[in-house]
Amino acid sequence: MATDDTEIPTTPWDVSVEDALGGGRSLPIGQYRTDLSKHTWWWSDEVYLMLGLTPGSVEPSAELLAAHKHQDDRGRVAREVSLCRRTGRPFSFLHRIVDSRGRTRTVTVTGQGRRDGTGQITEIAGYVVDQSAAQRELLDRDVNRLAAAASAERTIVERAKGVLMAVYGMDESTAADRLVWYSSHAGLRVHDVAARLVESFDGGPGLGGAATEQVDAVLNGLSGADKRRPRNAQLTRHYG
Repeated sequence: MATDDTEIPTTPWDVSVEDALGGGRSLPIGQYRTDLSKHTWWWSDEVYLMLGLTPGSVEPSAELLAAHKHQDDRGRVAREVSLCRRTGRPFSFLHRIVDSRGRTRTVTVTGQGRRDGTGQITEIAGYVVDQSAAQRELLDRDVNRLAAAASAERTIVERAKGVLMAVYGMDESTAADRLVWYSSHAGLRVHDVAARLVESFDGGPGLGGAATEQVDAVLNGLSGADKRRPRNAQLTRHYG
């Protein structure tokens, strides 16, 4: 097993590795080094842990790394490393690994070739940053944002149904059908029709004696210009 404990030089700039590679949050960061002529590897403890292994329990190798690569990402990883072997050019890419317990992790791998006195590239060294927690956090934020947006749209639709029920004396199912009918004929989402209807009463005199004429005017005057831009394209499937 390669046991070179020499630390990879840290960045000379006034910025931490976490900030440079991890988006400003504290993320697990490992180091690696491979001697291209001897075909030996060295990993820091963090790399072992990312692979679901006990530090020092196995000898680091290209074959072991390849076995943990997500099958859909192997081609890109191989191309990047092959280019670095030939040119020494620095690389950085995001890909997935599958640890020994079957869990998929998203990691950023950076590296750069190092040359010997003759100019030959003899070593590749760099960092592995576990982005899994950050990826999950971003996903949770997106899910919560979409859920909140969908809830807001449902509220508008419910309010519009209430207006139709109060003005025309119809039940909830008929009010919903009426919104769908007008949205279809105007080429709008149900939410767009509902928003236009609700806005016409917000801040106004309310559902008074002229409410029927007001609702008729809104619904009969609908056009594509009343279309609300959805907060996210996925929301267009919720209504209409």
